[in-house]
Amino acid sequence: MIHSKKRVLIVEDDLALTDVLSNKLQLKGYDVSTAPDGQVAVDLLEREIYGIVLLDLTMPWFDGFHVLERLKGKEFTTPIIVMSNLAGTEDISRAKSLGAVDYIVKTSVTPEMIVTEIEKYLK
Repeated sequence: MIHSKKRVLIVEDDLALTDVLSNKLQLKGYDVSTAPDGQVAVDLLEREIYGIVLLDLTMPWFDGFHVLERLKGKEFTTPIIVMSNLAGTEDISRAKSLGAVDYIVKTSVTPEMIVTEIEKYLK
C-alpha cells in the first residue's frame, strides 16, 4: 500500500484542471484519486486515507463548504487546501473556520504553484 502522505484527493468538477493536476502530481510520484463532486468526496474520505485533499467550493451535489461541514464534526486530521475562484474575504474566512489549512484562488496561480503548495504540507 502507498503511504498515505503520497496519496492526494482532488475534489474538482472541472475535468481539465483535474487532469492537469493529476498528471503533474503523478509525475512526482503521488497516487491521485479524484472526485467530481462533494458527495463522492465524502464517500471516499470515509473509506480511504489521504495525505492531503484539494477541495473546490463550487460543485454539484455537495459544495465544498458542505464537505468541510461534514468533516468538521469528525476527527478528520488530513489537511484540506481549498482551491476556488471565490475570492471574497467571507468565503476564505468561512473555509478556514471550517478546517481548511490553506485557500488558493485558482485564477491567481498556475498548476505548478498548486503542486508546490501541496508539497509544503506533505513533507
